[in-house]
Amino acid sequence: MGIGLVMVSNSRAENVKPPSLSSAEIDKILSMTLIANLATLGEDDTIHIVPMWFIRIGNDICIPTSRHTRKYKNLRSRPFASVMIDISRAGLDLKGVLINGPIELVKGEEARKINHQIHLKYVTPEGLNDLRVMSYLSKGDDITVKIHMKHIVNWNLADSKAGKALRVNGWSRPLDG
Repeated sequence: MGIGLVMVSNSRAENVKPPSLSSAEIDKILSMTLIANLATLGEDDTIHIVPMWFIRIGNDICIPTSRHTRKYKNLRSRPFASVMIDISRAGLDLKGVLINGPIELVKGEEARKINHQIHLKYVTPEGLNDLRVMSYLSKGDDITVKIHMKHIVNWNLADSKAGKALRVNGWSRPLDG
């Protein structure tokens, strides 16, 4: 016996838009120590998405990389990227920002300085002084990808009625990890 799905149409429910983040909440998320998911477009029109460290500088999201990576090669050919930065917890406790925009590839001393700021956001000074860490980061991160925040989409399902109901009543299953 198969399982049948019954679709119930509720025009009011279908048209409900979840709450958005305020400018201050967007700024807060972009200043937090979170992982950004950087998406680039490959030469075969496939999407390449990778988790990355980042820092916001003005109207740019800056991400360190190496000139030997797939993302760098993709961005040299197609200088546009999307980056998602979010806080995702159990249930509908989800909020975040999706940024799309043209990119700039920064090299040389300017890239070294920006990438050092990014490294300090994620690693203690003592960790950066460890030869294994220092060697990996200094050899690997010779480029900074600056994504200019041209278009921003945000979501805040945590403050939706359904998100609050799941959280308050403990109806969400915990995420693994």
